[in-house]
Amino acid sequence: MALAFTAFHVAILVIAAAIFIAAAVCDACSYRIPNYLSALLVGMFPLVVITAPHGIDWKQNSMIFGLVVLTGFILFLGKLIGAGDIKLLAAASLWAGPHLIAVLLIVTALVGGAVSIAMGVITHIRQRKNDNATEVELKKVPIPYGIAIAAGGLAMLGMMAQPILLPR
Repeated sequence: MALAFTAFHVAILVIAAAIFIAAAVCDACSYRIPNYLSALLVGMFPLVVITAPHGIDWKQNSMIFGLVVLTGFILFLGKLIGAGDIKLLAAASLWAGPHLIAVLLIVTALVGGAVSIAMGVITHIRQRKNDNATEVELKKVPIPYGIAIAAGGLAMLGMMAQPILLPR
């Protein structure tokens, strides 16, 4: 019975990884993260709790989720982050809980910085090629931050899978 639950748990982690990858691709292509992807992650969370080989305190995970939603809403009001990014990060934080939130946020921040620099360089190169451009406007460069959130989510899922994959 435990083996079937473990296999089901791994399948859930693989599906979640595919959802994170889909979110990154959507954001890279259209600067939009579809709501249904974040909703799928939130909807799958009870399955993770039920099938996890170790106990997950869903109440603590829910509190982290609430904190991320609240913080994200404040950042959204200040026009510092997009709504799709907040929803994806909140869904990921629900899975991360207090034990993996640092992994999620640190990887997201590092990859987000790299994506931001890359987008700034690409914009600079494109504008320099344009003869009419006299000054580069980097303040208005859209950043597909879903890529960074997805990278953080994948790192978090990798950490969640470790107890399953380690030899006994």
